[in-house]
Amino acid sequence: MNTSPRKFLYKILISAAMVLACITFTPLVIPYEIHEPTLFFLPYTLWTGLVVALLFVLLTFLATHVHRGKEEDES
Repeated sequence: MNTSPRKFLYKILISAAMVLACITFTPLVIPYEIHEPTLFFLPYTLWTGLVVALLFVLLTFLATHVHRGKEEDES
């Protein structure tokens, strides 16, 4: 089974997105009744949610550049 490096990298990015989605709903990101520490006067849950959202945007950006669906279909 010989896969191209782009397909392998795309699978890695998909796996990272799935792991990030699972981590999002754990107590690591959404702890029960914890508001500290704060960062720029934002509670813990809010700034970790912003970091998770930015990571999803980054993963999506990278995946769209790695996966060139139309180019593969035409050849």
